[in-house]
Amino acid sequence: MSKLLLSFDFEDWHQLVHRSMGQADWDSRGRALERQTAAIFELLDELGAKATFFVLGLTAERYPDLVQAIAAKGHDLACHGYDHRRVPSQAKEEFRADVEHCAELVGRLAGKRPVGYRAPAFSITRETPWAYEVLAELGFRYDSSQYDSPRIPQRIRGMPRTPYRLELDEGREIWEYPVTVWPVRGRPLPMGGGAYWRALPTSVLRRALKEVTADNSHPVLYFHPYELDPQPLRATLSESPTPRQRALAAWKSVQRNPGRRLVADRIRAIARDYTLTSYEEAHGEVVERYGARPRSLSREGVVV
Repeated sequence: MSKLLLSFDFEDWHQLVHRSMGQADWDSRGRALERQTAAIFELLDELGAKATFFVLGLTAERYPDLVQAIAAKGHDLACHGYDHRRVPSQAKEEFRADVEHCAELVGRLAGKRPVGYRAPAFSITRETPWAYEVLAELGFRYDSSQYDSPRIPQRIRGMPRTPYRLELDEGREIWEYPVTVWPVRGRPLPMGGGAYWRALPTSVLRRALKEVTADNSHPVLYFHPYELDPQPLRATLSESPTPRQRALAAWKSVQRNPGRRLVADRIRAIARDYTLTSYEEAHGEVVERYGARPRSLSREGVVV
């Protein structure tokens, strides 16, 4: 069976939404992520699958037991940064400190320092090619921040759709695992996870993956814990919310709830045709298959 690399951006939806709303208790621990994590574990155990969890540092601080549970289950733990800030919003040294903070925290909880990274909102772009150098200097072996989606401004151009080895200065290198897109009439249709798996019919996902795996032996899928939440997503408002807070809470509910309950069944359907595995389990195969031709990144942010 062909393999799909299964990943989760392990972050607390309520924590991030409440912070954006300016709620005073945004950093409080809630119960939602606990049941979402339990739902993920139940699904992965049912499928006999391993996954890579890109852990957000803010979330790890409030849910250390859940991070430890992921490690105890034998899943791959990677870094999603600490503060969920897009890379272009940070200076180089701010980015370094953010990533190192997350890596140190996750490593301490899991007993093993992470070697993989994914930027919030896939935000390593043409504005921030230096991010790869920082990651390599910090000991990261792979990155999965590239997604050829029109929703990502200034995205790096010319990236292969398969994993590739990126050569850096001073003899360093890092592997890039781009998130899956489906070429349709010469244009990339993002279908690696997220909203696309809530909106696209299972038959379309099957067709897309069949075509993608003809050229890519290790396509990447990504999801979030809230997409497997058995209960509806609702932001908690304070006793006297502002109009902005009410509007934002309503918008987030409308944005994230439709189609969400379909995701687990679609993952089950795809798992009948593909082996779902983690980056850690697949990395040796990827190096053997795609390591012969190294790539580099031009000053203009083009993979060559």
